[in-house]
Parts: sequence; structure tokens; C-alpha cells
Amino acid sequence: MQASSHSSLIAPPPDNLLRVYASYRVILSALLFGIYSLGWAKDMLGTVSPQLYAITSLSYLIVTSLFLLLFKILDYRANTPTLFLTLLIDITAITLITHASGGLASGLSLLLLVVVAAGSIFVKGQLALLIAAMASLVVLTVNIAPVFRFDQTSSQLLQAGLLGILLFITALIFQILTKRAQQAQSIAEIQTSQAEQLQQLNENIIKRMNTGIIVVSADDRIRLINGAAIQLLGGQKLGRPLNRGQTIRIIKPLFDQLQRWRAYPWLRTPTFQVDGSPADIQANFTSLEGTTSQDQQTLIFLEDSRVLAQHAQQLKLSSLGRLTGSIAHEIRNPLGAISHASQLLQESDTEQKHQKLVDIIHRHSSRVNQIVENVMQLSQQKPPELQKISLGPWLKGFREDYLENHHMAGNIEILTPGQEVLISFDLSHLNQILNNLVDNGLRFSEKETGIRQVQFAIRINEDSDLPYLDVVDQGPGVQDSDLDHLFEPFFTTRHEGSGLGLYLARELCRVNYATLSYHNAPEGGAIFRIEFPHPDRLLPRVDRE
Repeated sequence: MQASSHSSLIAPPPDNLLRVYASYRVILSALLFGIYSLGWAKDMLGTVSPQLYAITSLSYLIVTSLFLLLFKILDYRANTPTLFLTLLIDITAITLITHASGGLASGLSLLLLVVVAAGSIFVKGQLALLIAAMASLVVLTVNIAPVFRFDQTSSQLLQAGLLGILLFITALIFQILTKRAQQAQSIAEIQTSQAEQLQQLNENIIKRMNTGIIVVSADDRIRLINGAAIQLLGGQKLGRPLNRGQTIRIIKPLFDQLQRWRAYPWLRTPTFQVDGSPADIQANFTSLEGTTSQDQQTLIFLEDSRVLAQHAQQLKLSSLGRLTGSIAHEIRNPLGAISHASQLLQESDTEQKHQKLVDIIHRHSSRVNQIVENVMQLSQQKPPELQKISLGPWLKGFREDYLENHHMAGNIEILTPGQEVLISFDLSHLNQILNNLVDNGLRFSEKETGIRQVQFAIRINEDSDLPYLDVVDQGPGVQDSDLDHLFEPFFTTRHEGSGLGLYLARELCRVNYATLSYHNAPEGGAIFRIEFPHPDRLLPRVDRE
């Protein structure tokens, strides 16, 4: 308990202040000893007792030098007893030197003020006042004895008393100043710590944001960039990772957008793409004002427009759902009656020439019914239930189910990259998309080669490190004139098709933050490519909701 209460009175001494005071002690002792040894102040120093002055000043120089040596060479950290002993040595040495030089009249006793002030800085509370009391007591003791021997007058004793009072005042003043300085330092340290925590928090928030963030200086150099921005801009494609200090000019599409915004800040910037990234990037710019034009920085927000399109799609599907409710009531019921009537006519003994007309009615009723079914399925689409799966094993299960349910299915080959590929997707949506693509692929392959075959090829984009799936067939491919309309609703090259299959597949991909695109195969045929998002970036969002 005593140790605890004792330590609570001690202020942790700053190392820099201790070194300054240790250096001051060495300089003071060297001056006192050197000036006396050189005989420059014989009428001021050591006038009463030269031998006492010489021994005390030399001893004081040795002790202070050793103390400084401990600090600077051995990196010694003073503890409470050492500090207290150091201050007592200073008081004793200065008092003896003052006495040997003629007492208070020499003026050397004022050096005690520095010792008391140092004591108030290095220790606090009662110990600081104890140092002042000991200095006053020593001064009074040294000066009161000659008064009783009638060697000094009472005025000199009065001077000793006033010096003691001055020592106490000094201790109190420096205690107050030290306390305020420590409080100011504590507040500054707390504010610095809070600022560092806020900065770290901001950096962590920026790093975890799905929106790409870039801060660009006035000379077009990157000051800050997060992982989402690097991912969207295909950083690996540039041959070196995007980081602080690099110029934004190496990403020409983005730099062009930045220059356009600087010239016409009121215009909305169009979307753009960069090599190595499948995303359609929407960039938004805002200025961060600096003290000078050279300090002005630009904050760039990068978003994948596919995500924005997905939100717009949800609104569109919601509106379409209300419309298709009326379609189901107004079209589906009469259509069912027409289809039923055609079946009755087909079963009746109708003439051969009428039978062909009945077949036409039945076939086109089924086609219109399929159109209604597809539109309703699209309009009633719920938010995706994303699941993280290994794509290779899941495709093998899909192939087994497809071949089991389609007796004329054909051959489905699966190529894997030799490593596990993870994706996040709604499995019912993925099943529906691949059913449509495989149906088309087998049909067109058979039409072109006479063999029903489709290939699944799982690959990793080397630039973006994102997985994608190619559905490859051996068909004739898509004509160049039809490419712009391939994914439009109700576009079809077959009379019996509804024209909604590819449109529905692409919309389901968008709902799952993926993209569906078409490519011509180098050796003939068609490639429908599904580019998946990062498997770990979409799941936390669903969990929070």
C-alpha cells in the first residue's frame, strides 16, 4: 500500500527533460569548477573556504558527469529514488559551494531555484514541496549558525528566510504550470489517438466499400485508392498494381472522363470500360478544396452500372408484375378456352382439311401461352437467394439431371481449370439460365453438324481474377446483323420460338450481379459467357438484410 501511494505522487519524468537537466548540471558544475581553477573569479568563488569549494565543485562535476553518462550512453531510465537522490545532491552541492563563497551575498544560492523548479517538474504533490522544504531548511541551517556565533547579522538571516519563501513559491508555481502542461499533453495525446483511430476507421470503411474510391491530386497522381476501385479498373491488367503515387493517366478511359469533367463539370459522364474488367463503370467526380490550387484534389466514385441496372430492374419487375396480373386475367383464360376447343376439335371426326387448321390453332395457342408464362415468370421474380457453391461439382449434378429429364439430350462436356471455382448465385436462377442455353446449344449443334453436343468451360479471368462460364455449341453462330438484337425481348429467328429465352436469361444474370454476353467461337459455333461477381462480396449484404 505504501509503495502504491508513494508511486502515485510521482509524475513520469519525460526523458527529454531529464536529459536537458542532466546536461545543465554538467555544464553548471564544469563552469563552477573551471572558473575557480583558472582563477578568473577569486574574489567571488571560494573566498571563505577555498578547499571546501574545490573539493565540492570537483565532486559535483564527477557525479553529474556520471549521471549524464548513464542517460546518454547506457540509456538509463531514472526511477523515483534516483531522481530524489539527484535533487538532494544538487541542493547539498550548491549549498556547500555557496557557503564556501561567502554565503547569500555571493548570489550562488539562487541556483537552488532551478533545483526546486526541476523537482516540481519531475515529481508532484507532497514530494515536490518536500524538496523545497529541504532546500529552505539547509539554507536556514547554514546561515543560522553564524548568527548565534555573532559572525552574521540578523538581516542575513532574514535574507535566508526570504529565499526559503521564494523556494516554496517557485515549487508551487512550477507545480501548477507542470500540471497544466501535463493536462494539455494528455488532451493532445487523446486527440491524436482519436484522430488516428478515425483515420484508421475511415481507411477501413473505404477499403470495405463496394463503391470504388479514388483521390487524385492536382497533378493527376493517386493519393488514395481502395480495393473495389482496383477491381473495377482491372488493376492486374496494367502490369503493376494501382497504388498511391502512380498517375491516373495510365487508365486512359478514366483520365479522359476526368478531363471532360474538369472542362464541363455540369455534364453527366457516360459509362466506360477498361481492359481486364467486364464492368460498365459509372464515374462521378467531386472537388476537395485545398488551400491553394496546387493542393486541390478530386474525389472519384466508381460504381458498376450493372449493380445500378439491377436496382432499376427490380423497379421494372415490380411494375411489370402489376401489368402481367391483368395479362393473366385478360389473355390466359380466353387462351385456355381456345386451346381446349382446339383439342376437342382434334379429337372429333373432323375433315382432313380442317385438321390442319386445328393443328395451327393448337400450336400457336401453345406459343402464346409460353409467352405469357415467361413474362409472368420474369415479372414475379423475387430477390435472389444467393448461395456460395463450387461450380464444377454443381455442373456435374446439373448435367445428370438434364440428361435424365431429356431423353434426346445429347452430349454435355465439362472442362474445369484444375482448381476449385467458387461462385455466389441463386441456384434456381442458374438452373433456369443453363437449361435455356443448353436447349438452344443442342438444337443448333444438331442443325449444323447432326450431333447434339454442348460444352461447359469453367475459366478464371486472368485480368480480374473473376470466374466465368462459357457455354459452347457447334451451331452456325449468330449473324452480325442480329447481334444488337440478340437479347431483346421477343426477338427470335425461329417461327416456333417466343423470343424471351435469352432475354430472361440475361435478366436473371443481372439480378444475380452477373453478366451474360455472346461471343463467336474461333472455330465456328457460339459462346454464351456468364461472368460471375466476386463470390464473397455479395453474401454479407444479404446477411445484413
